[in-house]
Amino acid sequence: MNKKKLLSLTLAAVMAFSFGGCGKKDEEETTTEATTEYSITTEDDSVLEGDLSEVELTRDGKVQSDLNGEWVDKAETTKRPLSITINNIYVSLPQSGISEADVIFEMLEEHRSVTRFLCVFSNYEQIEKLGPVRSARHYFDRKAMELDAYFAHWGQSVYAQHEFEVTTQLDQIDLNGKDGGAAFRANRPGYALEHTGYTSGQGLAEAIKNNGFSTEKDASYKKMFYFNPDDTVPEGGKDCNKVTTAFNQGLEPYFTYDSENKVYKRFENGAEQIDENTGAQLTFKNIIIQYAPHRYIEGDESGCLDIELTGSGEGYYISDGKVIPITWKKDASASYVDYTTVNGYIDENPRTAAPGEFGTTQYYTEDGEMLKLNPGKTFVTIFPDDKKDGIILE
Repeated sequence: MNKKKLLSLTLAAVMAFSFGGCGKKDEEETTTEATTEYSITTEDDSVLEGDLSEVELTRDGKVQSDLNGEWVDKAETTKRPLSITINNIYVSLPQSGISEADVIFEMLEEHRSVTRFLCVFSNYEQIEKLGPVRSARHYFDRKAMELDAYFAHWGQSVYAQHEFEVTTQLDQIDLNGKDGGAAFRANRPGYALEHTGYTSGQGLAEAIKNNGFSTEKDASYKKMFYFNPDDTVPEGGKDCNKVTTAFNQGLEPYFTYDSENKVYKRFENGAEQIDENTGAQLTFKNIIIQYAPHRYIEGDESGCLDIELTGSGEGYYISDGKVIPITWKKDASASYVDYTTVNGYIDENPRTAAPGEFGTTQYYTEDGEMLKLNPGKTFVTIFPDDKKDGIILE
């Protein structure tokens, strides 16, 4: 292999190359002289052209986080993130600690009636109260594996249990089982018991240590998200000041654009969705709408869903008051669990099938280039592809 070298470039020079992604700075910003210097690691005989999404860009010796695009020490990017299933039914609100998540995935559960969050953190150790934590669904653990993340939950569906039996690459933290020492019940007068299960960053770190989980990402790890070096308005985007994700009547969360702070504010059940730890409203720099097939598991009388996260589909990327259409793709060789049913109930015999490779979701712009997000927090809504009229962009 050729010896690698570093090229020092000014920001203006970097932006002259095609980094792929979703746009460029507006006219006012591009006429501003840029003096920030970056370095690119490349091969001696390589040519800096085309899609440079895999090129590692550095600023003052730092690299971009693959979860939020912030500039961090390179050692930070080798650490595994933590993911956790968080309750989102309105009678459980407010949640605690989730405003510190770098990425939040929202997905439906039984009967398409309520959603739960999968919150992903690059740094979580200092969170004193995180929850309420709820039980796992099998499509949550699959998303965690895409990010090589620890997966924390409070119990699980029988389908998720069968996934745990065969997915040897999943490092799970069961706060209602083997890792109960990391959990606690919060005093919440008027709340049902299932809305009182919490954990802490310190407890989670201890559980990871006690389980002997690896603290560094696997050599096969592939990034899900790519970022612009700096804030960049999506090129060709249409105005988007409000995003409504109407899963059903009565479940219509939405976001409104704060043009002063250039973030989207989250609303749930008609009110500001806040983090109880801080009292602040949840805000996000990026919103991704990902349409995916949803189906009820045949023979299951409890209304359990399966969400198809492998294959390809459409969606939207929203940032800086603009929206653009996108596509997504995920290749996988995994043989998913056989959900055999007997008399309408899941066969509870343990599974032994090899899971294969679960792959990593990749997002693209309409022209086929890798989607570049803006640095900051991202909210991903996995939405039924048979109910696209529930997405309202204004």
